[in-house]
Amino acid sequence: MKNLEQHRAKNALKASVGTGAEGGDSVSKKVPAMIRENGFLGAMAFAKEKGAGYADVFNAIIAHLADIGQLHGLPANFDGFLAGLCDADAATLRAVTAESLAYLNYLRRFQ
Repeated sequence: MKNLEQHRAKNALKASVGTGAEGGDSVSKKVPAMIRENGFLGAMAFAKEKGAGYADVFNAIIAHLADIGQLHGLPANFDGFLAGLCDADAATLRAVTAESLAYLNYLRRFQ
């Protein structure tokens, strides 16, 4: 049986995340700070606006959450996940945020 750290590493290794429209470092290095500063929903709204690499990072997060069974009944696509998370309770938002930040620690190192 694999532990959660192994799942995070496996999913981060197979994720494909590029750079944002402005280029430079991989956006996977920028997203954790965005989540801490603006919250998960605010960071997702920014990613929806920017598209490209930012949306890729959140699609990788959603795929990871689906793989480990922590979607909390939310759809496994960007728009559906965002809409569902807006209607979710605070405990679900905290759980998604915590697991996403833990996963992003691996994603930013492997990209």
